[in-house]
Amino acid sequence: HQNFSAGNNENSIEAHIGINGEANLDFLNIPLTIPEMTLPYTTLTTPLVKDFSLWEKTGLKDFLKTTKQSFDLSVKAQYKKNKDKHIIPIPFYAKDFQVLSTPKDIFIPAMGNITYDFSFKSGIITLNTNVGLYNQSDIVAYFLTSSSSVTEALQYKLEGTSSLTRKRGLKLATALSLSNKFVEGNHDSTFSLTKKNMEASMTTSAEVQIPILRMKFKQELNGNTKSKPTVSSSIELMYDLNSTAKGTINHKLNLESLTSYFYIESSTKGDIKGSVLSIEYSGTIASEASTYLNSKSTRSSVKLQGASKVDGIW
Repeated sequence: HQNFSAGNNENSIEAHIGINGEANLDFLNIPLTIPEMTLPYTTLTTPLVKDFSLWEKTGLKDFLKTTKQSFDLSVKAQYKKNKDKHIIPIPFYAKDFQVLSTPKDIFIPAMGNITYDFSFKSGIITLNTNVGLYNQSDIVAYFLTSSSSVTEALQYKLEGTSSLTRKRGLKLATALSLSNKFVEGNHDSTFSLTKKNMEASMTTSAEVQIPILRMKFKQELNGNTKSKPTVSSSIELMYDLNSTAKGTINHKLNLESLTSYFYIESSTKGDIKGSVLSIEYSGTIASEASTYLNSKSTRSSVKLQGASKVDGIW
């Protein structure tokens, strides 16, 4: 069953589509037979597969419960009109003739608000997505998509916003977040521009937890041109591969620049430890480097340190 509706009036334009029905997956019960085959240009032969049921052998029977799957789909889009108008002046030049009435401006309707909603529901999973673009005192974009399911691994939430502020210059701010059983992450960034300064910052973090790996990651980036152009960056990483190998990595970078000089410095630190076949091992590394450059001289320095240990060997 499906339905469709659409409308257009002085305030909005909108459309909606709805579909619901049932999917028959009985074909998954049909047993498959795949004969032996020799792979081209080799002497390898694939084994015979006889009476193989996708429904029984792949776990779909336990996951879906039944081959009769109902679903419900809905899509809605809407545009709310903005009654404000942008005025664009038109220069007009008259020479040897007179015009009684001449339009001096062009009026263009301002952008309105746009929204989009999507949903899908079945016995296994429910999906929802909402998107919006709003033109108010600030321009704001927003989206949210999520799922719910009897299987935890299929559940997630992804959300993001972005806004553009036009007061006292320009400022763009963005935020993203993701959550799932195995992965979580966040991102925040801002960029601002005024007559006297430009400034940007960004922070990203992530965490991964899967059976063979646990990992945490964080990155920060900042820059501005207040007194002099500067950029700084830092990265942190922690990981654990089921104790076979685990460690950390840290990296920092700073940069300064003027017309009279240029300076950059970088440092990296890392460590690792773990065990293989009951033999424990560990190691560390550290490095530092810097460079200063002007019209009269250049100075550079590099420092590197490292150490390692394996029980019973060195």
